[in-house]
Amino acid sequence: MKNFLNLIPFTQKERLKRELVFLLIYGIAGILVIVIAFNSIMLTITRFILIDHFNKLKDDSSLVNISLLNLQSDIGETNKKIKNAEKIQSNFVKYSDVLPDFTNLVPEGIIINFLHIDSENNDFQINGTANNRDILVKFKDSLEAASFIENLESPLSNFLEKENITFRFSGEIMKGVYND
Repeated sequence: MKNFLNLIPFTQKERLKRELVFLLIYGIAGILVIVIAFNSIMLTITRFILIDHFNKLKDDSSLVNISLLNLQSDIGETNKKIKNAEKIQSNFVKYSDVLPDFTNLVPEGIIINFLHIDSENNDFQINGTANNRDILVKFKDSLEAASFIENLESPLSNFLEKENITFRFSGEIMKGVYND
Protein backbone atom coordinates (compact mmCIF):
# COMPACT_ATOMS: atom_id res chain seq x y z
CA MET A 1 0.00 0.00 0.00
CA LYS A 2 1.31 3.38 -0.92
CA ASN A 3 1.51 6.19 1.53
CA PHE A 4 0.08 9.45 0.44
CA LEU A 5 1.15 12.75 1.69
CA ASN A 6 -1.83 14.51 3.28
CA LEU A 7 -1.19 18.27 3.43
CA ILE A 8 -4.71 19.28 4.59
CA PRO A 9 -4.61 21.20 7.86
CA PHE A 10 -5.96 19.45 10.97
CA THR A 11 -8.94 21.83 11.36
CA GLN A 12 -9.97 21.14 7.78
CA LYS A 13 -9.76 17.41 8.46
CA GLU A 14 -12.01 17.78 11.52
CA ARG A 15 -14.51 19.80 9.52
CA LEU A 16 -14.60 17.14 6.80
CA LYS A 17 -15.12 14.43 9.42
CA ARG A 18 -18.04 16.42 10.94
CA GLU A 19 -19.57 16.95 7.50
CA LEU A 20 -19.25 13.26 6.77
CA VAL A 21 -20.94 12.39 10.08
CA PHE A 22 -23.65 15.00 9.43
CA LEU A 23 -24.32 13.66 5.92
CA LEU A 24 -24.43 10.12 7.27
CA ILE A 25 -26.92 11.07 10.03
CA TYR A 26 -28.92 13.19 7.56
CA GLY A 27 -29.14 10.27 5.14
CA ILE A 28 -30.17 7.85 7.87
CA ALA A 29 -32.83 10.32 9.14
CA GLY A 30 -34.16 10.77 5.62
CA ILE A 31 -34.38 7.04 5.10
CA LEU A 32 -36.16 6.69 8.48
CA VAL A 33 -38.72 9.36 7.54
CA ILE A 34 -39.42 7.62 4.24
CA VAL A 35 -39.74 4.22 5.93
CA ILE A 36 -42.05 5.61 8.64
CA ALA A 37 -44.23 7.37 6.05
CA PHE A 38 -44.43 4.21 3.97
CA ASN A 39 -45.31 2.14 7.05
CA SER A 40 -48.03 4.59 8.13
CA ILE A 41 -49.57 4.47 4.66
CA MET A 42 -49.45 0.69 4.68
CA LEU A 43 -50.99 0.54 8.18
CA THR A 44 -53.83 2.86 7.11
CA ILE A 45 -54.55 0.76 4.04
CA THR A 46 -54.38 -2.40 6.14
CA ARG A 47 -56.81 -0.91 8.65
CA PHE A 48 -59.41 -0.25 5.95
CA ILE A 49 -58.91 -3.75 4.53
CA LEU A 50 -59.38 -5.28 7.98
CA ILE A 51 -62.53 -3.25 8.66
CA ASP A 52 -63.97 -4.34 5.32
CA HIS A 53 -63.02 -7.95 6.00
CA PHE A 54 -64.61 -7.77 9.48
CA ASN A 55 -67.87 -6.43 8.04
CA LYS A 56 -67.90 -9.21 5.44
CA LEU A 57 -67.28 -11.83 8.13
CA LYS A 58 -70.02 -10.37 10.30
CA ASP A 59 -72.50 -10.47 7.41
CA ASP A 60 -71.39 -13.95 6.37
CA SER A 61 -71.69 -15.33 9.89
CA SER A 62 -75.26 -14.05 10.11
CA LEU A 63 -76.01 -15.90 6.88
CA VAL A 64 -75.04 -19.17 8.54
CA ASN A 65 -77.89 -18.86 11.02
CA ILE A 66 -81.10 -17.81 9.24
CA SER A 67 -82.88 -16.89 12.49
CA LEU A 68 -80.11 -14.40 13.25
CA LEU A 69 -80.44 -12.92 9.77
CA ASN A 70 -84.19 -12.47 10.23
CA LEU A 71 -83.63 -11.00 13.67
CA GLN A 72 -81.02 -8.61 12.30
CA SER A 73 -83.33 -7.39 9.51
CA ASP A 74 -86.22 -7.04 12.01
CA ILE A 75 -84.03 -4.91 14.24
CA GLY A 76 -83.07 -2.72 11.27
CA GLU A 77 -86.72 -2.24 10.29
CA THR A 78 -87.70 -1.45 13.88
CA ASN A 79 -84.92 1.13 14.14
CA LYS A 80 -86.15 2.81 10.95
CA LYS A 81 -89.71 2.92 12.33
CA ILE A 82 -88.49 4.42 15.60
CA LYS A 83 -86.55 7.13 13.74
CA ASN A 84 -89.62 7.97 11.63
CA ALA A 85 -91.80 8.12 14.75
CA GLU A 86 -89.30 10.46 16.42
CA LYS A 87 -89.42 12.79 13.39
CA ILE A 88 -93.22 12.82 13.51
CA GLN A 89 -93.34 13.39 17.28
CA SER A 90 -90.88 16.29 17.13
CA ASN A 91 -93.41 18.36 15.11
CA PHE A 92 -96.56 17.13 16.85
CA VAL A 93 -99.13 19.64 18.06
CA LYS A 94 -102.10 18.32 19.99
CA TYR A 95 -104.91 20.01 18.06
CA SER A 96 -107.52 18.57 20.39
CA ASP A 97 -106.23 21.18 22.89
CA VAL A 98 -106.24 24.01 20.33
CA LEU A 99 -109.65 23.58 18.70
CA PRO A 100 -111.86 23.88 21.84
CA ASP A 101 -110.16 27.18 22.70
CA PHE A 102 -111.01 28.55 19.26
CA THR A 103 -114.55 27.15 19.17
CA ASN A 104 -115.37 28.63 22.59
CA LEU A 105 -114.70 32.08 21.11
CA VAL A 106 -117.22 31.65 18.28
CA PRO A 107 -120.62 33.19 19.09
CA GLU A 108 -123.99 32.02 17.74
CA GLY A 109 -124.51 33.28 14.17
CA ILE A 110 -120.92 32.72 13.00
CA ILE A 111 -120.06 29.89 10.62
CA ILE A 112 -116.36 28.98 10.34
CA ASN A 113 -115.56 27.77 6.82
CA PHE A 114 -111.78 27.56 7.16
CA LEU A 115 -109.37 27.42 10.10
CA HIS A 116 -105.64 27.13 9.39
CA ILE A 117 -103.09 26.89 12.20
CA ASP A 118 -99.40 26.92 11.32
CA SER A 119 -97.58 25.36 14.28
CA GLU A 120 -94.12 26.28 12.97
CA ASN A 121 -94.80 30.02 12.71
CA ASN A 122 -97.56 30.12 15.37
CA ASP A 123 -99.89 31.79 12.84
CA PHE A 124 -103.58 31.20 12.26
CA GLN A 125 -106.21 32.23 9.72
CA ILE A 126 -109.99 32.01 10.08
CA ASN A 127 -112.46 32.46 7.20
CA GLY A 128 -116.20 32.27 7.57
CA THR A 129 -119.61 33.91 7.38
CA ALA A 130 -121.41 36.04 9.95
CA ASN A 131 -125.18 36.68 10.05
CA ASN A 132 -124.71 40.39 10.80
CA ARG A 133 -122.12 43.00 11.69
CA ASP A 134 -122.90 43.01 15.45
CA ILE A 135 -122.15 39.30 15.74
CA LEU A 136 -118.95 39.77 13.75
CA VAL A 137 -117.82 42.61 16.04
CA LYS A 138 -118.59 40.40 19.05
CA PHE A 139 -116.48 37.61 17.50
CA LYS A 140 -113.61 40.02 16.80
CA ASP A 141 -113.73 41.31 20.39
CA SER A 142 -113.64 37.77 21.78
CA LEU A 143 -110.61 36.94 19.57
CA GLU A 144 -108.82 40.10 20.75
CA ALA A 145 -109.61 39.29 24.40
CA ALA A 146 -108.34 35.71 24.12
CA SER A 147 -105.19 35.23 26.18
CA PHE A 148 -103.50 32.97 23.62
CA ILE A 149 -103.92 35.26 20.56
CA GLU A 150 -101.50 38.04 19.67
CA ASN A 151 -101.60 40.55 16.80
CA LEU A 152 -105.09 39.91 15.47
CA GLU A 153 -105.48 41.28 11.96
CA SER A 154 -108.94 42.10 10.68
CA PRO A 155 -109.31 43.85 7.32
CA LEU A 156 -111.76 46.75 7.11
CA SER A 157 -113.58 44.91 4.33
CA ASN A 158 -114.94 42.55 7.01
CA PHE A 159 -117.21 45.32 8.32
CA LEU A 160 -118.52 46.94 5.12
CA GLU A 161 -121.59 44.72 4.80
CA LYS A 162 -124.53 44.64 7.25
CA GLU A 163 -125.69 41.04 6.80
CA ASN A 164 -124.31 37.75 5.45
CA ILE A 165 -120.74 38.97 5.86
CA THR A 166 -117.85 36.92 4.55
CA PHE A 167 -114.96 37.62 6.90
CA ARG A 168 -111.29 36.82 7.30
CA PHE A 169 -109.15 37.07 10.44
CA SER A 170 -105.50 36.23 10.92
CA GLY A 171 -103.02 36.56 13.74
CA GLU A 172 -100.45 34.87 15.87
CA ILE A 173 -100.78 32.35 18.65
CA MET A 174 -98.54 33.00 21.64
CA LYS A 175 -95.32 31.02 21.43
CA GLY A 176 -95.22 27.95 23.64
CA VAL A 177 -98.94 27.75 24.25
CA TYR A 178 -99.54 24.67 22.07
CA ASN A 179 -96.03 23.56 21.08
CA ASP A 180 -95.12 21.86 24.38
